[in-house]
Amino acid sequence: MGDFIFIGSFFCCIISAYLLLIKSREFISFSDKLLAILFIFYAYCTLSYLLVTSGWIIYIPYIYKTAQPINFLIPPFAYLYVRSILNNEKTFRKLDLLHFVPFVLILINYLPFYLMNYADKSKLVNLVINNVELNIIQQDGIVSEKIQFSRPIQCLVYIILQWKLILTFEKNNQDLIKESHTRLILNWLKVFTTSIALTVISFIVFIFIFIYGLNIFLQLDDLVFYSTIPVALCLFYLSSYLVVNPNVLVGLPYIHYYEEEANIILDYFAKTKPYLKQNLTINEISLEVNIPLKLLSFIINQHFKLNFNDFVNKFRIDLIVERMQNGDLDSFTLSSISEEAGFSNKTTFLSAFYARVFYLTMLGTKNRYFFLPN
Repeated sequence: MGDFIFIGSFFCCIISAYLLLIKSREFISFSDKLLAILFIFYAYCTLSYLLVTSGWIIYIPYIYKTAQPINFLIPPFAYLYVRSILNNEKTFRKLDLLHFVPFVLILINYLPFYLMNYADKSKLVNLVINNVELNIIQQDGIVSEKIQFSRPIQCLVYIILQWKLILTFEKNNQDLIKESHTRLILNWLKVFTTSIALTVISFIVFIFIFIYGLNIFLQLDDLVFYSTIPVALCLFYLSSYLVVNPNVLVGLPYIHYYEEEANIILDYFAKTKPYLKQNLTINEISLEVNIPLKLLSFIINQHFKLNFNDFVNKFRIDLIVERMQNGDLDSFTLSSISEEAGFSNKTTFLSAFYARVFYLTMLGTKNRYFFLPN
């Protein structure tokens, strides 16, 4: 039963990484990449565990112990993922290299073992298959295998940092968290952090039992198995959460409004007047302003509080109203002015115009036909 949980969590991790990086993703954010890499790390560590417990590691002995350093990458990547979401980050900071020091140290520790010839490594792997306890107690690196027990401490530190990020964000952004989109993201980050915290707790319990010799009724390999089941369950829940909640995936890079990109859009519309073209599409604008399609759609929806067609029609209506105020209606028909402004005909203009007036009336705007949110 336990193996099925591990296998399920492995495939869910792979599927989640695929959804984040490949499947229908016009725009892949820095946060998407971090989360995808995190799931790949989890999948590889899960696979390594399955290979050892099943005995299949004998066919690929070079993989043995390669997951150990990667385990030390998971906590910092989880932390950096949460930070990138809340701070709307697009790349690493220079000091982020410090987060990877434990990984480098563990890698150096096992380097002599990794460079061992195939025959010697196969013999060692054979011993581990016959006695899984050796995976924990046998020293394969430069220092004792108890160095692995520092992992829960590392995880605990990063869990505290993650919760601090989330709680500080909530405290400092009371207005922003009223938005349903922001609440959706914060709920996901809390689920994400809580799940990882539970895996840390299960590991700490295992270490406590192992160090103090409390496993009276269990063999060490059984103890390892039962202590890793909560990890697999939490991992399975995390990855399956994203699989069954793709709406979370679609919006996850965006928790702050994109002021710089919004100004680029407004500047483009003011200078080049693309709205004068009939049947203008969001794909055309995306290419012209060099903003990915999904991000452009999100900015228009969330920053300007309009869909793309209504956003474009605002510019068209404003132009028509301006021309009417200048007396152009005395020389031109409303149909011709509407078509020059980008509407396909007068009826389309009137429909958009009345919809705009109704929208502004609902907002309490009395003096202008057209406005842009600050």
